[in-house]
Order: sequence, then C-alpha cells, then structure tokens
Amino acid sequence: MSWIQKNKFTAALAGVTAVGSIALISLSMGKSDATASAQSKLKKSLRSEAKIKSLQPFPSQNNLEEKQSIVNDYAKGAQDLQGQFAAYRPKANAVADFAPDKFSAIVSSYRNRLDYEFQENKVELPDQCVYGFEAYANKFPRPEATGELSYQVKATEWLLTKLAKNKPEALLNVVRAKFDLESAPAPVTRGSRNTVKAAVKEPAYYVMPLELTFRSDEKGLSNFLSEIANTDRYAFVIRNVRVQNERMTPPTKGDAQFEPAKVKTSMDYAFVYDDDSGVIGGADTPIVENAVSAAEEADVPTVGSDSDQKRLLLPVLGSEKVNVFLKLDLILLNQSAELTLDEDDVKVELKKSSSAN
Repeated sequence: MSWIQKNKFTAALAGVTAVGSIALISLSMGKSDATASAQSKLKKSLRSEAKIKSLQPFPSQNNLEEKQSIVNDYAKGAQDLQGQFAAYRPKANAVADFAPDKFSAIVSSYRNRLDYEFQENKVELPDQCVYGFEAYANKFPRPEATGELSYQVKATEWLLTKLAKNKPEALLNVVRAKFDLESAPAPVTRGSRNTVKAAVKEPAYYVMPLELTFRSDEKGLSNFLSEIANTDRYAFVIRNVRVQNERMTPPTKGDAQFEPAKVKTSMDYAFVYDDDSGVIGGADTPIVENAVSAAEEADVPTVGSDSDQKRLLLPVLGSEKVNVFLKLDLILLNQSAELTLDEDDVKVELKKSSSAN
C-alpha cells in the first residue's frame, strides 16, 4: 500500500498547498508586470509634464493673454519688415519685358558709361571687359527675362560706379552668374511669360549673384562697403568678403619713406643782446623754461590720432594696396508675389502679373 493511500489527508493538503502556491506566484508575477507598466506610464507622463512646464510661457489659461501678445508682436514685426523690403521692390515698368534685340544696345551703353567712369578715375581694367554681361555682348536674352536683366544692368552699373568713384587701383574681374529665370528650361510650346515662370516655380524674389575682384586701398574699400550697406535703392546682400595684402612679406627698411626733418640754424633766429638786462631777445622777451632746441625737437617722434593720415606707421608701411574678393547677391522682389499673414503661418501668394503695380 502506497504512502498516499495511507496518508490521504496529508497528501490532499500538500496538493492543495502546491496548487495554491503556484496560483499565488502567478498572481504576484502578473501584479508585478502591471506595477512596472504603471510606473513606466507614470514616468512618461511626468517627463511630458515637465517638458510642457518648461515652455515659456506655460500654456495655461493665465498665460493665454501673454501668448496672444507675443503672437501679435511677431505678426507686427513681420509686417514692418515686409514694409521695409517693399521700398526695394521696383515698379512694374522697371522690370517690364521688351524685345530681346534691344538688350544688346542696353549692354553697349552700360559698358561705355562704365568705361568712362573707370578711365576718368584712372582704374586699370581687364581686357574686353563687359562688366559681367559678356554673354549678351553678341547674343539675345530670353524674352521672358529681359525685364529682370534690365533691372540687373541698372543695379550693377550703380554698384560699379560707386566702386570707380572710390578710385581703386585696378578692377581685376567681374563674374555674373545666371539667375533662375534666365537659365530656366524652355517651355515645350511657345507660350507666354507666365508659362515659363510656372515651369520654374516662380519665387517671391530672384537672387542675382555677382562677384567682384579688385585692388584698392583700405579707405576706398571701407567707403565702398559702407555705400553698399547704406543704400536704399538696391537690395544688395554681401555674402563673402576676402581681403588679402598686396604683398605677403613685411615691409623692409628700404620701404620706409620718412620726410627729412628741417633743422633750424642760427640764420633762422634773430639774436639781440640787451646790454642793460643781459637777456637775449630783449627785456620784453618771455623766458621759456625747459626749452628744446630746434635740432632736438626734430628728433622727437609724434603719433597722430586715428583720423590723422600721417600716422607714425604710415611712412613705414608705405601705400600698400589690398586685393579684395567680394561676393554678393542682388535681391529682386518679384512683382507677381505678395506676402500675406494669417493666424497660422506666413504664406506667399502669387498674383497675376497683370494685377501687379
């Protein structure tokens, strides 16, 4: 007879205990997983709450007015900025298209006027210089780009005229890259201006790159950059300026050009000896204490102010020039685009060219 048969009660109790233990362990493990999941969700919620609270201002009902004030100030600032840029938007007739064969005459006149300006200021020019428009010296532009190209000619002439008046030593190079409309793919069929502009996804403005390389002195460069930055006629954006000394070695002793000092001699003075007073120059001549002789005075170096053109280092450095590379963009605001503000975002809406002013 087996032990279970002899001890039925004990065996039953042991079986019930084992089943209960297994059930209790399973229940505990399930509760542990639920607890871990709840704790994970709690931590995630706390992190989300901390992130929300870190916003300035905190999005609560109390800060709603402050948030609305910030949005209104942003909208007003954007509108003010738009108004400032509107001053650079040319009138419709300034960018109106015309027959492409007329553009060659415009480029020719542009070249002649700049030649005169640079020659008047004795500026060295590169050979066969058309000041960035070499491609159209003997070639017609695309009809839909003539208005924008004419505007670019006028802006570039203004820029180079300012450069000429600052009298650089030499204009080394002018490089003009094509802008989007000028290099857009031709339409499949012969269409209107709007057809071509639709093909290039007409932007709110055109960027017209230009690169200048010239040799000038420091003052002329400073004045030229100031005139670009302060003009209200054309929206030029300076992208890059690289300035390099004309010579990469320091000045030598032979480069120094000091003007010889004039030493006064006895012939430059009128000596009168008064027998009564025993004073040179007469009794009425004031006596100067700590006087310095003319020869000693000539040996005393003087340092001028920052505005003084004859500073102490100027004779040592000489009239060294700097080579300048200037990369800039001309921004042409599109006549058919208008910036509008709504409650959610700033959007660009394109209007028909016929409605542009």
